[in-house]
Amino acid sequence: MTTMTRNCWLVVVDGDGAMILENAGTVSAPDLRVIDRISTPGSEGAADRLSYGARAGGAEASDRARLAETAMVAMLMTRLSFAVRQSRTSRLAIAAPPHLLEAIRTRLDDNLRGRVVIMLPKTLTHKPLEQVVTVINDAMLRAA
Repeated sequence: MTTMTRNCWLVVVDGDGAMILENAGTVSAPDLRVIDRISTPGSEGAADRLSYGARAGGAEASDRARLAETAMVAMLMTRLSFAVRQSRTSRLAIAAPPHLLEAIRTRLDDNLRGRVVIMLPKTLTHKPLEQVVTVINDAMLRAA
C-alpha cells in the first residue's frame, strides 16, 4: 500500500510557484512542514497578471507567463535533485496543473523519477495543509 510516510516530500505547484512540504509526522497522523518555496520569476499574482495582460497584449503576456513557469520548473527540479543527492528524501508526491505536470515529467532525471510515488494533476497550492494531506493520501490509496 502506498501512503504518505514520514519524510515523504509533497511538492505542490501552480503558475505562481511551488511549495515543498515534508511529512514530519506518521502515516496515520501526518504533520506537514514547509521545506522551501520557489516563486515563478516575475510572478505578480493572478489579478496583476490579468491587468498586465490586458495592457501588453494577450499573446505576449501568455508567452512571458509560460517562460516564467518553465524557469520555475527548472529551479524546482534543480532543488529536488540536490535534495535527493543529499539523501534528504526517498519519496516524492507531486501535485500540479496538467500543463505544469507535463513540464515536470519531461525534466525528471532517473534518480528523481525513481522516488516519485504519485503525480497528481491538481492545483493544491491554495488549499489548507490538512486538505492537501487528505487529497494526496486518497490519491495514493486509490493508486495502490
